[in-house]
Formats: sequence, structure tokens, C-alpha cells
Amino acid sequence: MRYTKERQNEHISKIRRLLVIKPEASIKDIKETLAGQAKPLVLDKDYINKLVNKIRVEKTKRLDYYTVNKVLADFQDEVAELKRRLWSTITNPDSTDRDKISAIRELRTSSKDLFDKMFDAGVFNRKIGEITLGNKLTAEEQKLLKDAIEMDYGKFDDSTTGGDEPRKVKPPLGKDK
Repeated sequence: MRYTKERQNEHISKIRRLLVIKPEASIKDIKETLAGQAKPLVLDKDYINKLVNKIRVEKTKRLDYYTVNKVLADFQDEVAELKRRLWSTITNPDSTDRDKISAIRELRTSSKDLFDKMFDAGVFNRKIGEITLGNKLTAEEQKLLKDAIEMDYGKFDDSTTGGDEPRKVKPPLGKDK
């Protein structure tokens, strides 16, 4: 039997409540508990299994997201404390030049490490090589592009020039003498 998305969500909600009470419940246990309620709900075991798997996948994703964010936040706090101490070394008049240079180097490295961790966690999106469509060229840009294409850049025969002579550029189309 097919259920609407709304009805499926109701079933998931009921099954989730049962799993909170008894996390190790089998599919058979869930089926019997749902059928034995004041308002009995009779569902196929395969359907229940499908919903239980959905619940587990969602729970795993939620846990992964929480774990990554928690670890990332802890790392961010550690870097902030490290930076505070490094700045005190850098601004301390009693620090040697070598200590200051090392502190500056470590400051830069810690910032880069934090950025890399945040990037790896998906906080930022890389846009290298992506083309933004929808931008229109101005009339002037269109004319410049057309003129450049008409000049036929790069079209010459190495065999006739020997490769050492300057390149001959053809005049724009329609402007031959």
C-alpha cells in the first residue's frame, strides 16, 4: 500500500517514539506495539523496516553534522587561544627576533589550518573554474569581442614565414583593400 508523504511522516514519528523508549526494538516488536495501541496501526513489516532505516540514516547524518561542528568549534577555540598567546609573544619587547618570527610563522600557519579545516567541513564552497552565466556584455564589450574575432588572431602559416618572422595579421573581415 502506498501512503502519502504526510501519512508516512506520521508513521515515522510514531516509530521514532517507540525507538526512543526501546532503541533495540525489532521490526516485529514495533509492528506488534503499533497494532496493540488504543488506535491500532497495522503496517507491513517491510514498510516498517524501510521507515526504521530512514530514521537511522537521518540520525546518522544528524550525528555526523553535530560531530563535525563540535570538533570544528573546539579547533576554532584552540586556534583563538593560540593566536592570543602568539600575539603576546610578537608584541613583547623582551622577545627575541627569532621568537617573534617563529610566532608570526605559527600565527599564519594556524590561520591557514583553521581555514583548511573549515573548507574541508564544507563551510566554504570552492568556485574555481566555475562560469557565472547570465551576465550580459555591454555594447562596447560586444564590439571589442567582435573586432578581436574578426582580426583572426593566431592564423598564420609557419611554413611560409620560417617561424622567425613576425606574424601577419589579416585585416578585419569586410575591410579588405
